This record gives sequence, C-alpha cells and structure tokens, in this order.
Amino acid sequence: MDAVIQQESHGNGTAVSPKGALGSTQLMPGTAKEMATKLGLPFRPDMLRSNDPGALKYQRALASAYLREGLERTGNITDALHYYHGGPDRSQWGPLTRAYANEVLARLQ
Repeated sequence: MDAVIQQESHGNGTAVSPKGALGSTQLMPGTAKEMATKLGLPFRPDMLRSNDPGALKYQRALASAYLREGLERTGNITDALHYYHGGPDRSQWGPLTRAYANEVLARLQ
C-alpha cells in the first residue's frame, strides 16, 4: 500500500485529482463509500481530504480494502493494480492504467 500511496499522492492526504479522486490514496468518493460500507465503517467524506493521522489511517483502510478486492477478483498483483487505477471494468484498462501498475511495481524494487 505504501507504493500505491507514493504513486498516487506522495502521501498528501488533502490531494484532489482533476477527476475528483481524493486523499493520499486517491479513491473516488463513490469507491470510498462502497469500501466503507463493506468494511462496516461510517462513510466520512471529511476524512478523505485531511492529513490528520486518523484521516490518513481511514484513507489507507479504504484503499487497502479496494486493492484487496482487486487482488481477490483478478488473482494477481499486476491486475489488482489495474483494477485499483482503472476500475473493475477491464475494458477501461488502457495504456495509462498499464503504466500505472508498472510504476507502482517499480517502487517495490
């Protein structure tokens, strides 16, 4: 997860992407809400844009759940990273999504 966070925001819990992804883990609000529900956590939009240690922990928990879901659905880390970046619809996994996975994997070495 550390490599994902570094790739996404360099650890900036207040980051906002041009497409609306939020926080250190750059989850879309709908995805964050879905993961909070699946984890049995309250959905706290205010925690998605904060560098407070509790907020960063919350962001990491939601993103970890999403990455884990991607791993369970795809069976390998490369495709789990594609899932994390491009969403569950494989037809959306274009060149940018493939490059994203390669960049995260390179951070692990």
